[in-house]
Amino acid sequence: MISINREAMKIVRRILEAPDALGVEISRLACGATVIDMGQRAPGGWLAGKYYTLITLGGLAKVSYEPFPVGDRVLSAVRVMIDHPLEACIASQIAGWRLEGARAGAPILAGPARALNHANLDHYFELIDYRDQADEGVIAIQTAEPVTDDWAKTIAAACSLQPERLYILVAPNSSLVCAIQVAARIVEQSLHRLAEEGFAVSTVRYAHGFGVIPPLIRDEIVAMGRINDSLLYGGVATLYVDADDSAIAAVIGKVVSVASRAYGRPFVEIYEDAGRDFYQIPLDLHSPAVLHINNLNSGRTFSAGEINYAVLRQSFFGEGGVERR
Repeated sequence: MISINREAMKIVRRILEAPDALGVEISRLACGATVIDMGQRAPGGWLAGKYYTLITLGGLAKVSYEPFPVGDRVLSAVRVMIDHPLEACIASQIAGWRLEGARAGAPILAGPARALNHANLDHYFELIDYRDQADEGVIAIQTAEPVTDDWAKTIAAACSLQPERLYILVAPNSSLVCAIQVAARIVEQSLHRLAEEGFAVSTVRYAHGFGVIPPLIRDEIVAMGRINDSLLYGGVATLYVDADDSAIAAVIGKVVSVASRAYGRPFVEIYEDAGRDFYQIPLDLHSPAVLHINNLNSGRTFSAGEINYAVLRQSFFGEGGVERR
């Protein structure tokens, strides 16, 4: 059986061997857990972003960079090629573990250690028949807050790990590493939307995704908006499934962002109008810009959505919109 934690730890060890070259900082908490800072105090970088992405995908992907033209500017984009999308995305990459038992304001966790959390599995594990067994675990936290001993001990206990066998990656919204790893979540975003619409994600065999990496800004709220826009307006996913054409046709038009009533504005504006409450934002907005589904049975490919360059220009460059005050 594939162990996403053992696969991810192969990449963690590469980081531990060369933190300075990667622009990361390694520290130990009092409980013994290792924190790998990839964007808080540390600068991070392109290779660090690639490694963070690979780790959150359980080591089960290939990650590369490509150009992404937006008007007369050329940005970078990240492409992920995934052979085991259920294990890589649903069991690992989705930020689905809400940390309970830690102090108020604790974040939602992503990464392969989610599959070790047998005591309090998040609801995404209802979609797949996969659990991991490993004596080391890796978790990822998208936050500007320092990782605390309380968080680490809570995570380790839930995963039945000794704290010194736990490795925690951390990067805030405003970091290059975070911008990369969020853009690389486009397949994960597509899978959870398909599941929400009743499609059997267990039929997905392979996947690849392509998403623009937004310009960076130190403002955490604006950065959060831009990284969401990279998915909603600039992310493309392709899935290869073993299903019926009728099942694909019934959902393909529902699981792209253009189908949401909240579609058409930069995410930060939608977030502000919702009182900075994510739960007041329609769930269907959290969808890919474009989705292609290739049915292995019939050979047909179903497609929906569009890249919205106008909103990307407004979000990334302030063109055609009012800047946030």
